[in-house]
Amino acid sequence: MNTTEGYHVMQASEAPPQDIELLNNLTTSRRAIPSVAEYYENMNAFLSLAIFVASLLTILNISIFSTTVSRLRRHLNEPLLRPSIIMVALYPVISLAALVTILVPYSWFMCHTVMHVMFMVGGPVFRTLLFRYVNSEQNYVKESGGEEVQLNTPPCCCCCLCLPLVVPTKAKLCISRYMVWQMPFWQGSIMLVMNILYYRDIQLYHQVMYFFIPFIVCSIVMGAWSLQITVRMITKLRGDYQLRKKMFCLQLVVMLCKLQYLVLYDQLDAIKLGGEYPINHTVYKQTVINILILVEMVLVSMMVQSAYRTPIQVQVDEINKEKEITRI
Repeated sequence: MNTTEGYHVMQASEAPPQDIELLNNLTTSRRAIPSVAEYYENMNAFLSLAIFVASLLTILNISIFSTTVSRLRRHLNEPLLRPSIIMVALYPVISLAALVTILVPYSWFMCHTVMHVMFMVGGPVFRTLLFRYVNSEQNYVKESGGEEVQLNTPPCCCCCLCLPLVVPTKAKLCISRYMVWQMPFWQGSIMLVMNILYYRDIQLYHQVMYFFIPFIVCSIVMGAWSLQITVRMITKLRGDYQLRKKMFCLQLVVMLCKLQYLVLYDQLDAIKLGGEYPINHTVYKQTVINILILVEMVLVSMMVQSAYRTPIQVQVDEINKEKEITRI
């Protein structure tokens, strides 16, 4: 319960019954999400402008994605091409989810889940891409020559200082793989249950949602920790591939679409936005947050485009020679 809700509860406990009912109705109308018909029948200038801006930002993000994919197809071979395309596709998908939230406010929780799923999918794909940079896990063990790896990396750099250095082996790499691959299964199951509860019984959802948070946080921390260790391992062999920058772009999905979302969702309650139902405070709040996410995804997509400039496996000159031979 945030500060605004606590204030309303305190007022309600001291008010007469008719005032309590009025206050409850006011809180409900302020937080209720309108249907699609009510939303578009009461459309105002702010929302029309927001939809226009959101559409432009989404198109811009898709354009950046198309340019990045075109470059990847020219410079990467098949083993690296598919996971690289999946990684750069995370950000336009998040933009589309934010746009749908503005177009259909009632779908906000489902679209927020899509944003969350992008990190769950991106984690295992990114780990696969890391080891394809060195051909395979077995090849990494051979190339590293038994060099020890530090485990005190973010987000567990403070609590894991006592852990010893570890020599990567097949068994330890298998544990690292499980730490990443648990995310889509574990968090996916939790988010599925939360979506069913939200759209079937929202009161029950508000009662049990806090019990799920520790499991989601532990899953994210475990997966991110394993990825950070893997990035540190592969960087020693492929230091010019901008792996830390790629990992940072992936982490921005969690920071901007999850942490920032939750913080702003609570903090914006202190500001009076919107009017009466159906274009109320919640609609304005969701619109502001998702416009911000759309702007950020454009910037992150540009950073991703820069991060995935390396490696270059196929030179442009070689492609041109192959085209000339084909013509002949």
